[in-house]
Amino acid sequence: MAENQPGRACEFADPSIPLRDRKATCLPGEQQPWIISQDAPPVTLMVNSPFGKSVEPFDCLGLDMTLRSRELLHYFHNSHDSADLVLSKASRNIFSSVAQHPDALRDTLLVAGLHYAWTVGDLETYNPTFLFHKVSTIQVLNRWLQNIHQPGLMTFIRHVSILCFIEASYGNVHDTEAHINGLVNAVHLLSPLDDDFGHRSEIEEELANRYLLLTYYAYQGFKARILGSDSLQNLFRQNNTAEFSTFVSQIYLWKTQNIGHLEMRLNAMKLLPFFFAALPSSTQFHSIDASPLIDCLKHVTTSTQTVREDRYKCDPSWEWIEGSDSRLLCATIGSHFSSLFHDDMFSSAHSSKYSTSWSGMCAASSLYMHSVLELWNGGKAIDARLLRRFLSILSRDLSQSVSTLGLNDSTDFWLWRAFLGEYSIAKQQANNDDPLLDGLQRAFTGYWRGPLL
Repeated sequence: MAENQPGRACEFADPSIPLRDRKATCLPGEQQPWIISQDAPPVTLMVNSPFGKSVEPFDCLGLDMTLRSRELLHYFHNSHDSADLVLSKASRNIFSSVAQHPDALRDTLLVAGLHYAWTVGDLETYNPTFLFHKVSTIQVLNRWLQNIHQPGLMTFIRHVSILCFIEASYGNVHDTEAHINGLVNAVHLLSPLDDDFGHRSEIEEELANRYLLLTYYAYQGFKARILGSDSLQNLFRQNNTAEFSTFVSQIYLWKTQNIGHLEMRLNAMKLLPFFFAALPSSTQFHSIDASPLIDCLKHVTTSTQTVREDRYKCDPSWEWIEGSDSRLLCATIGSHFSSLFHDDMFSSAHSSKYSTSWSGMCAASSLYMHSVLELWNGGKAIDARLLRRFLSILSRDLSQSVSTLGLNDSTDFWLWRAFLGEYSIAKQQANNDDPLLDGLQRAFTGYWRGPLL
């Protein structure tokens, strides 16, 4: 290199190839010319995404995906087995439907954080992510509460329902109670129990009632588990709240003893975002085959009788060890998806025998667990507003199917539901007379007595 002198430009000698590399260099004629193969397709680097062909679809959704949100979402997507029977019924990528709505995506991330914490027993890894989206959800709710007449009531109902699941599963039963009360009020705004209730068929009203039915079912089942275990009662003795790490440690201890059916409840948890996802306005709800739910109720009944006969003393109680309640929860969620996708489920006589609406069967299950088995709410009377709603849903189901009596072998199932409704009313009235139940009581009396005359 030449000296760098004033007034003279820098000059660099031509680069030379080192001897070692010169020996490796091909001689003229030995080097293959550069050509572009016409047969080789262009290669594009793509990142696998649960949301279809887009590499990162989140940036256009108006949802802040910071704090490892994408990582958490991909974990949740990968937790779903391609052989999942319920999700396989969907005619399109069910994750795509969630991705189209920022609010649904936020709910999905909350459930994903919960699923990870319960699966791994680790609250810290995604705790900042979880708290970020939880606070964002609460902000959405508070903005709507400033003016309850503005649009967004269904979004409010979905968010509150998810928060009920989240708080209870994290051990905050006290906060869940407040969310349940808010959910009941919100559903009553969207679906008032007036004289026209049995004749309306709007999709949002049906979904709102389904959200309340499932959320309340899961909440009461969770409380019943606590009451059925001395260990859990000890954990939740302080303001009805438990430390999550201690709570999960107890659950995993039971898992090693084949108690509690944790895997089954984790599988049900994975379906929650899709249960609460918005549906097209053209959606039609079909009748379900309630036989799996009936079988679960039979097993719960047997387990409860076993406990009351004092054959076994164990912690938790036998009905929770046996697992019928977990199976019933999974069957309830799965049958919701069956009601969305019409198939040949009623090809057998056994299936048509237990044909009913999803909401009607879920209401009947709740009344049975409350009034007959007394597993829920410690045997105490059910909230009057919820009782009227469950009875109204069941009454609508019975009135819509009364014309089919005698046409097949479903009469016994129909009469059982009618008698269950009247029994639930009579039990409630014996504790606290409610004039608002008089009309429903006359209706249910007519249901089960009429066909027998």
